[in-house]
Amino acid sequence: MSPRGEWLGVAFWAGLGTTISVAGWRMDRLSHQGIAPWSAPGLLPAVVGMLMVAFALVLAVQAWHGGQEQAQPPAEAGNAGSADQAAGPASWGGSALATVLCVLFAGVSLGRGWPFQVEAAGFILVFTALFRWHEWRAEGRLARGLAQTTVIAVAAAVAISWLFESVFLVRLP
Repeated sequence: MSPRGEWLGVAFWAGLGTTISVAGWRMDRLSHQGIAPWSAPGLLPAVVGMLMVAFALVLAVQAWHGGQEQAQPPAEAGNAGSADQAAGPASWGGSALATVLCVLFAGVSLGRGWPFQVEAAGFILVFTALFRWHEWRAEGRLARGLAQTTVIAVAAAVAISWLFESVFLVRLP
């Protein structure tokens, strides 16, 4: 990706994260109804927005260091340039695939049959496998990658369920 594109991405994610944080912070806390501070409606969006800003700062650091590494020897610069050009269309395709998977999970399948833990674990497994499949195959560790991802997906689904049900007091489907 070009340095300009990286900085546009940083600005986009930082702006979106800031907007979500401010909107979450300004939501009614429902204290007049005796709602505990940990279960206030705007808490989760505010935290997610702050995390988006934090990750945008990580992207900014990477973009900054990437810009300083532009001065490469000519032989390496040719290889890096072709890799960047090849990653351009793939990144758009990857973004579209991620969007479709998220919409299918949150908008279509969630709450229509299987328990949340099963659907969340399945989503994490499919999402990760689709984006890492070629890398695992190229490295000859397809079975290991799938096994590790399955363990992580199940652990993450259990942790997410516990967080929402015990901390945020949200009843999951």
